[in-house]
Amino acid sequence: MVYVLGKVAVTEESRESLSPVDRRWKGPCWPLFFWLCVLPCLATGQTIDTNRPGFSFSPNVVAPGQWQLETGITYTRPNNDTRTTSLPTAEIRFGVGDQVEVFISSLSWSETESGASTSSGLVDMALGTKLGISNADDRTQMALLFQLSVPTGDDSFSSDRWDPSLAFVWAHNGDFAIAGTVKVSDFGSGYQLDNGLKLPFSWGDAHSGFVEWEANLPEKGGSTHWLNGGYQWLMNRRMQFDLNAGLGLNDRAGDYRLGVGFSVAL
Repeated sequence: MVYVLGKVAVTEESRESLSPVDRRWKGPCWPLFFWLCVLPCLATGQTIDTNRPGFSFSPNVVAPGQWQLETGITYTRPNNDTRTTSLPTAEIRFGVGDQVEVFISSLSWSETESGASTSSGLVDMALGTKLGISNADDRTQMALLFQLSVPTGDDSFSSDRWDPSLAFVWAHNGDFAIAGTVKVSDFGSGYQLDNGLKLPFSWGDAHSGFVEWEANLPEKGGSTHWLNGGYQWLMNRRMQFDLNAGLGLNDRAGDYRLGVGFSVAL
């Protein structure tokens, strides 16, 4: 089975040993509350455009000199006996050029309850860059994304490897809007292809949603398929609230996952 935490996939092999560790909810929680209270007061810049929620990334990059913070809480139920809660699933993005941004993602803490055992700790973070490869007035926006998962997580939540990924991100904004992400990752023991196909829609200027098919196709082991959906509320030009859910379409994908998020552009 493959778990996706902050869009960094963790294979079942890297999670087999679930030894209990000290709970550290105070560590990841208080910075989240601090940022949520302070950042809206500092917000300036272009209208926010987020990678979250859902699997597929946005092909748009953050404006030069602008910071963007995307956060959320995700509850996942792989089966009847296992539950995982992850927060703040944070991603920090910064625009370094007209078509270039850098980011740190998967800044998150997780707790997994499986039967009578419980484990908790930090997950592996990821470093990366996104390169826009289309013109601003093109109806189809495209980008390349390079990502490197760094083994900074605790034993139960880390692959213990530096895992690179390359993704092609696109979105067509014609009469029929459609978007997607194709991602290839090297997990050391094998490659994995992840594919997302998204149908976005909107009503009014502040409300939008999407339906998305997500497939995780490892070189070794069975595939997982998800039906994702979400809602986004543009609170103002610089702040966004979102709700999202995923339903497993096969046994390996798990039962379901639920999430809520808040993002702010600076």
